[in-house]
Amino acid sequence: MAAAARIGLKRLYPEQQKVLASIAAGRDALVVLPTGFGKSACYQIPSMVLPKPTVVISPLLALLQDQYEKLLGWDVPVVRLDGTVRGRARKAALERIAAGGSLLVMTTPETFGSVDGTEALAASGISMAAVDEAHCISEWGHDFRPAYLRLGENIRRLGRPPVLALTATATEKVREDILRYLGLKEPDVVAGSPHRANLAFEALECQGDSRLRALIRFVRRLRRPGIVYCATTREVDILWGGLKRFGIPAHRYHGRMGAGDRAREQEWYMKHGRRTVMLATSAFGLGIDKPDIRYIIHYQSPASLEQYVQEAGRAGRDGRRADCILLHDPEDRNIHEALLNSSRIRPDQLSKLAAALAAWAGEGRTPTTEALAISAGLGPRISGALLAIMEEANLVRVEDRTVSITTAVEDFEQEASQLAVRFANLRTQDGRRLETVSDYAESKECRAVFLRRYFGEMDGEPCKLCDICRGRGKRPSTFWAPIAAPPRKRRRRTKTTTRKPRTRSTPAASRSAAPS
Repeated sequence: MAAAARIGLKRLYPEQQKVLASIAAGRDALVVLPTGFGKSACYQIPSMVLPKPTVVISPLLALLQDQYEKLLGWDVPVVRLDGTVRGRARKAALERIAAGGSLLVMTTPETFGSVDGTEALAASGISMAAVDEAHCISEWGHDFRPAYLRLGENIRRLGRPPVLALTATATEKVREDILRYLGLKEPDVVAGSPHRANLAFEALECQGDSRLRALIRFVRRLRRPGIVYCATTREVDILWGGLKRFGIPAHRYHGRMGAGDRAREQEWYMKHGRRTVMLATSAFGLGIDKPDIRYIIHYQSPASLEQYVQEAGRAGRDGRRADCILLHDPEDRNIHEALLNSSRIRPDQLSKLAAALAAWAGEGRTPTTEALAISAGLGPRISGALLAIMEEANLVRVEDRTVSITTAVEDFEQEASQLAVRFANLRTQDGRRLETVSDYAESKECRAVFLRRYFGEMDGEPCKLCDICRGRGKRPSTFWAPIAAPPRKRRRRTKTTTRKPRTRSTPAASRSAAPS
């Protein structure tokens, strides 16, 4: 308990104790606990007692920075190593890692696989590797974060220490992806219900202008601080301007803002005691530790219930009641389908890359990654993500930026075709997730029961707190009525007096005008 007290914990949840017991026994563990259960303590505490460094791999720089500063304040041995740590600071971090001992190394998937990071960790050895927000392996690994798919291989290269995978939500499919890509060996599974008893869920169907009116009424009536999530950056900017017009103190956060602007908005919002509203896309929130958030409103439906529960779970971490409200429009699905089409790798793209690589191999040549992307007619980002997936499937080998197939050309083409079918299935699953969000919004069943069943928990009593359990009927017509914005305050004009131009006078005249 001395290590727990060092990071401000007076007691541990039973789930935390189970995880720590698994780590002490040198076993792998999959931890699925809702936001607020202190998952970060499950690797922070061991890092202070294990003989070699503990590595935690997190997806977002803001998450790393927040935890890093807190650990420094607690005088916990910690090093941060990511793409923003450069020059002398990076050299010092690498030297500290190579020195070994009890240490927490905080890094990203990309930096964890870098040459200098690997060399430093190989010199020190690793007691444990922890993958935070592990659900991202399933949701992001196939798209713009291919480094997630290489985590298992990179961990094995460093001696395969015990692995700890942590996430707030995970369906059975996501759990299977985590186990496969990280190579967990008969892990101890520590899981809790995705629903917290102090969260009051509500879903309200509204379209067009009525949705904006509902939002304005909610943010004016509900106690702040709160978060309003939008599906697009455009909606964030529009609503931010709208709330300002109504005199509601608001911040905004999305990926098209500059890094400095995002950091500044998050810092202001996170300050203790500030009663403000954060308007954001899903880019905001991973790893934030603000216990007094009183509501989460989804202005547009999310792409999945996994995302919804993750984001809604950021409310009420202090144990007090918090509202989680979904403003649902069936047309929201069109937005997410467009976003998924632009980000999710398509089966035909994988087939193009495989055909191009087979042609190179048929001529007995090994292309560079750049040449292969060009010959397949694909961009470097998409090509890189596809190669990472093929490498994980043992279809290709990427060394010194050259690509070679690991089987005969005929077998490669057949196995690549099967892999493309898997991608087609992923896109089908995307559609099913969108349908499930609509099912949730339109259901007449207790919201908590619906969510628990979706995540595989079949028992449990109704929550008695959601809109269904409380028997809330339709909102009155006045709720949807137009809202008059307060008049703009006019600046008070101060009277300006025109001064007569001074005439140039001679020294004699000046002396005669001077008081005696």
